[in-house]
Amino acid sequence: MGEMKIIGSMFTWNNLEFFKCALKQALEFCDEVVLSEGCHSHQYPIRSTDGTCEYIETIKNHPKIKFVEFEERFGSRYDMTMLQMRGDYPKLSPLYKPGNWIFCCDDDVFFFRKDLERLREAMHSATGDSLDFRVRHFSYNFRFSLLEPARGGIYAYRIVKDFRLRGTGSPLYSTGKRFRTQILPNVIGFHYGHVKKPERMKARWVMSVEKDTEASIGRYEQWMNVKWEKDEDIFKNRAILESIRPGEGFNIYKGEHPEFLADHPWRYINDVREVKC
Repeated sequence: MGEMKIIGSMFTWNNLEFFKCALKQALEFCDEVVLSEGCHSHQYPIRSTDGTCEYIETIKNHPKIKFVEFEERFGSRYDMTMLQMRGDYPKLSPLYKPGNWIFCCDDDVFFFRKDLERLREAMHSATGDSLDFRVRHFSYNFRFSLLEPARGGIYAYRIVKDFRLRGTGSPLYSTGKRFRTQILPNVIGFHYGHVKKPERMKARWVMSVEKDTEASIGRYEQWMNVKWEKDEDIFKNRAILESIRPGEGFNIYKGEHPEFLADHPWRYINDVREVKC
């Protein structure tokens, strides 16, 4: 057996501010990054309109990037299109071999370097074939957060013979049994999924409704209507925010953020809804 390799699987669309930081993180952690850009919903432009496409042109020949042209598969819901791509595209990598790992690099999820090293160590010694951890979710800025427990998500999984992804994105063995998952208690992902301009947040929930997630109806309006003057005022909206991002433990985060976000333009902004295009 050769040395273990890590394939990063990344998709992006109209999320340039975070995407640039996330790609830097992925290139440092992974041996190769399979990258694709495009919208998986027929309700929006296929190509990004925020400068993402132009930025990709400047880096697509990077030796560790395998750029895959987005495929229009509008015959199904956007989430099923993404699932098919996440299952198919890593197979185009020469590193796609049993024993290696696939790391799902969301374009708005970040880690401290020390936690990435813990992830790498866990891949070498994992007792299961997928890894999971707690995630801290942010809304409006880099302060308002909610810390979720590990929920069996699909962030990192080992390549084994004859596996497949099911509708929820969880990997299955050829027998149909779900992958054995190992929880990493000392690793935390930082997710900035609700720290986006209003038009991008609206697209997020429109797509969610499109995939028949009825609970998402009205969430954009709720997200837009939350107000505060002092940070402490945000707790008046706690019930709303915990329903928008299912979970508990909404808080004002006063700690550090992953190093890859050190130069992010919104690092100290109070309300991302006020960011001008």
